[in-house]
Amino acid sequence: MRTIKALMAIITTIILTNCSNPHNNERPEWGEIPPPIWSGELFESEADGYGYTRTTFRTNDPQHWNQEGSTIWTVWGDTEAVFESRTVRMAKTSGEPVGGFGIVFCQGEHEINGRLLPAMLVVMINNVGEYIVGKAIGGVFTDFNWWQSTAHLNRGSGSSNEITVTFDEDNGQFILIINGHEIERFRDDNEPRLRSGRNGYITVITPFDNFPVTGINILFWEKK
Repeated sequence: MRTIKALMAIITTIILTNCSNPHNNERPEWGEIPPPIWSGELFESEADGYGYTRTTFRTNDPQHWNQEGSTIWTVWGDTEAVFESRTVRMAKTSGEPVGGFGIVFCQGEHEINGRLLPAMLVVMINNVGEYIVGKAIGGVFTDFNWWQSTAHLNRGSGSSNEITVTFDEDNGQFILIINGHEIERFRDDNEPRLRSGRNGYITVITPFDNFPVTGINILFWEKK
């Protein structure tokens, strides 16, 4: 088993859950985002023998938990790689059901107001049948659509869902497909406009996760 040697950062649960009510999908108000923390320990990857790479995120370590929640992500690959399409199957077998998990794409560093900041596009799901799409720049997340419910997501602990994102060059839109069903199309027209970069995974540790008694376990399968 090899550990992915990649970038990870902890931002806040701004991306993913409403800390005042774990089942409230209304957009909350948030304060300052803490500085990123770099690590490479929590995502482990291995070949599954069927042509896919299986990546596991697993932790119940209290050092990764706080009362505001945290977001952990990892990326790999070439910042110049043009994004075309990506399909990932994923399942969360333990952890708070509303805690999000999903994919990062078009990640790289961009000069913004004289500062070099990381930026990336994000699609996440949870175990209660919701998804979110957005963009993170320097640890600040802006959603294109706050958490939306869809009947096309399988619900419950351990449920497997396949997420595909493709880019349609003809109209400049990204297409989100969940379990074979087109869910929505979205654009990234604000600078920096992200069309290339690294791929990765992302997960949330919520204030409702009961560390260290129980932990989070998430599996990702992808052809690499």
